[in-house]
Amino acid sequence: MTVQSGSETAGAASAAAPSSHASAAPQQQRDDDMDGELAEASEVFSSLFSTKKPKDGWAGLSSGLKSVAKGTVAGAASLIAQPIAGAQEGGVKGFFGGLATGVASAVALPVTGICVGAYQVSRGVANSVEAVNASKAGMQWDQARREWVFYHLDEDVKETERLEAELAAEKKAAGGGGEAAASSSLSEKKVKDREFYDLLGVSTSASAGDIKKAYYKEARKCHPDKNPDDPEAAEKFQKLGQAYQVLSNESSRANYDKNGKPDSGSSEMAGEIDPLVFFNVMFGSHLVEPYVGELWIATTADTMMRDAMEQQAQMPDGMTEEEAARVMAGRATGEEMTLKQRRREVKIALFLRDRVGRYVSARLDGERDAFRSSIRQEAAKIADSSFGATF
Repeated sequence: MTVQSGSETAGAASAAAPSSHASAAPQQQRDDDMDGELAEASEVFSSLFSTKKPKDGWAGLSSGLKSVAKGTVAGAASLIAQPIAGAQEGGVKGFFGGLATGVASAVALPVTGICVGAYQVSRGVANSVEAVNASKAGMQWDQARREWVFYHLDEDVKETERLEAELAAEKKAAGGGGEAAASSSLSEKKVKDREFYDLLGVSTSASAGDIKKAYYKEARKCHPDKNPDDPEAAEKFQKLGQAYQVLSNESSRANYDKNGKPDSGSSEMAGEIDPLVFFNVMFGSHLVEPYVGELWIATTADTMMRDAMEQQAQMPDGMTEEEAARVMAGRATGEEMTLKQRRREVKIALFLRDRVGRYVSARLDGERDAFRSSIRQEAAKIADSSFGATF
């Protein structure tokens, strides 16, 4: 009988330990790979087929038809793409392997689309009774939460303000103030005349976006509709319009920087648009803003931000913390624009509630007659403004 010493036993155990660790490592890798593949498959499925709760039967039918269509298109695309990809990677053998995968996908994806579509249609039909009852009760469908809710304007105002505060905090944490600091440190460009820049309150090196924002800010202050009793406001408004039309055009701005203000009889001055008409075309009339919001302004702001987002998206992988913060701030821009749209709608709703509330709360016929008279006067004032006939 052979008796092993304690040292021999310990040596055998230590020799077996690396073997067990070595076998555990590939197993962990396989588990991680499987989790990654499942997550990727789930993402692909979610992008192709929607399983969100439909509002009613029509919404369920629409969602179901989209799922069937997407499944069919994806199956046909796979049938074409898989053999090509297989041939590029493995030649003839890869082609037939890709063809088999493509055929399987061409069958499986449309069938999946039909199943998901039928599921969505059945859910929509089942939700139709709830939709009818909720609609009769005065409830509204919340697209984000996918449920029927009672809408309260005051609660919506508080929720919008809360979201704005959270977004402002996120931007501050992500270094949102960096852009302002960079803008203020721009070196002044040497120009022959800087009167137009001083009128707008911008640097001679200001970007096109900065010039546009400055023009809107200054022109709003002295707009003739907003200052009917101030003759100097109208004159300043004209000068602001002239300054912006020159500086907003790359060619005319370069000529102004080099040669100064154009003569009154020059071709540049002759081709100018009336600043009042120009402002209304760019930003809309101040008089109708309470009823429709700043529609054109929102579009302009979105365009101005898009260039910055594209630049941030092109940053290399080895970016610094400051650069990463800027990218994160850029990703929030879409959410910010959605929030601005929500705020615009809430602001209009508050104005309309207050406007109509004066008529509803009126107790005497004279009060209601006065309300009707004020409405007619406001409509006449809008009609007499630029683009009044359109409004």
